[in-house]
Amino acid sequence: MKQVFFFILLLSTPAVSQIVAYPKNYFRSPVAIQIALSGNFGELRPNHFHTGIDITTKGVEGVPIKASAEGYVSKIKISHWGYGKVIYVTHPNGFTTVYGHLSDFNTAIAEFIKTFQYAKESYEIELLLTPDQFNVKQGEVIAYSGNTGGSGGPHLHFEIRDTKTEEAINPLLFSMPVKDNVAPTLFSLLVCPANTASVVNGTNGIHKFSLIKSGNEYTLQNPKDSIIIFGQVGFAIEANDKENIPTGKNGVYGIKLECDNKIIYASQLERMPFDKSRYINSFIDFAEMRKNNHFYMRSFVLPNNQLPIYDSLVENGYCYFKTEGMHQFKYSISDAFGNSSTLRFKVYAKSKQPTYKNVQTNLDPFSNVILWDTTTVFEESSFRLEVPAGAVYKNELFKHNVIPAKGKELSPKVFMDEMIPLQKPCTLSVYANVPENLQSRAVLAMINKNGNKICIGGTWEENKITAEIKEFGNFTIVIDSTGPKINPENFDLKDIKQSSLTSLKFIRFTISDNFSGIAFYKASIDGKWVLMQYEPKKKYIWYNFDEHCKSGNHELVLEVIDKVGNKTTYKKSFNR
Repeated sequence: MKQVFFFILLLSTPAVSQIVAYPKNYFRSPVAIQIALSGNFGELRPNHFHTGIDITTKGVEGVPIKASAEGYVSKIKISHWGYGKVIYVTHPNGFTTVYGHLSDFNTAIAEFIKTFQYAKESYEIELLLTPDQFNVKQGEVIAYSGNTGGSGGPHLHFEIRDTKTEEAINPLLFSMPVKDNVAPTLFSLLVCPANTASVVNGTNGIHKFSLIKSGNEYTLQNPKDSIIIFGQVGFAIEANDKENIPTGKNGVYGIKLECDNKIIYASQLERMPFDKSRYINSFIDFAEMRKNNHFYMRSFVLPNNQLPIYDSLVENGYCYFKTEGMHQFKYSISDAFGNSSTLRFKVYAKSKQPTYKNVQTNLDPFSNVILWDTTTVFEESSFRLEVPAGAVYKNELFKHNVIPAKGKELSPKVFMDEMIPLQKPCTLSVYANVPENLQSRAVLAMINKNGNKICIGGTWEENKITAEIKEFGNFTIVIDSTGPKINPENFDLKDIKQSSLTSLKFIRFTISDNFSGIAFYKASIDGKWVLMQYEPKKKYIWYNFDEHCKSGNHELVLEVIDKVGNKTTYKKSFNR
């Protein structure tokens, strides 16, 4: 008789509660058009899970956005990135709906926001409202779709949240009118040794297996492929999902892994606290994502993984077979509508460790190791790195290199293993001999794979610059002494005679910076602040003529400052 033993390595992880019976047909679609999704809840994104559904608007902005149910506007936020222009509606049944990347709001809300922006003298605002300020009815137009913030194209980002906990909940569990009878698509399987003593097909490296489909059933693509293991191993699956109207490769809802007809792992993307979303970097194989842009979802749980999405875990999904023999595995991958695909494969377990090739490096507990539950400090003549407890998801070998400064270079280049993901920021100091007159313009920069430098920022003190880094990579110091550029788009045109702007409804500029980025801008007419809207993706900044610029002679002053304090000013007199 075959016996299965599971080796205990990891801490226990909170299990998911049973799915709540969410209200059906309470929330209507926020758009009048047929819903087609370019992104769904739980879709895998760099450094986060997607926390809503992205409803396509056929590539256009200005689609009316309607309140999904009666309630009141509880929050309005306008920012350059993130959700851009976003509105929150709180409902009497304990839920809040969120509508993001908007182009504008209805007239009453827009005028209310504008008054507040002028009072604060800021385009970016965040307003918390009371129930008596803006009550809305189901189906009432509250805004218009757009492409503001971090959006990659015109669409509506729609969320449903638990009002009390502010957790995002999968909107598809509320019977949103999305048509889907298409099962998830599976692509490939990873078999992952847990440590240097574990062996998969002769090595202790990760092995990939392509899959072949028959209906909604999958098997290993090559019938001759075998999976022979020794020691502790885990599995990971690459899969995505589509709806009936194909728009994008969306995420899957549920994953279940069985061994010999016993569930050893199960997860489901029902709810997501925002402070846990970055733990996606422990849910996926981060190195595969970084190197090959493949999102493999692990069916085992690392020590520092605090995602509340797991259920039915047997020793955190890792397998260790003590006796020799064949074992049957089955993956079941489902979407929020219950459509499911399965993968069946066999694993032969060895009882004695075979001769194998060690392709991983042993983790020496006394040298160059980042411990996941302990603050770790590395300090050399060129840099100092502090990694706080909980910053990594498991104990990691810290591989790094330093190339000293040469010639006119101001600082060394510090290279760190970018395949190690971070949950928390780390503090990095790089030592350098920067002339005193340039120290205020010095910033820490990350060098990407194309050799381009990306500003991180930092503070200069004594002989070093210190900054928080959110990921490992390659770093150096850069001097930014060039101010931003301001280019008028429709303000200096030759057909505007004698600087008269009577016929124009707005004035627009492009603003840009060569390195550190735009930190602040301010426009004034005759010394009084005016509302300039800013779209960083397009570098546009514009002012819609309104009651704050009446007929007559005026002077416009536009100031733009970058992140190290370089300032550029544009001045122009005009008649309107």
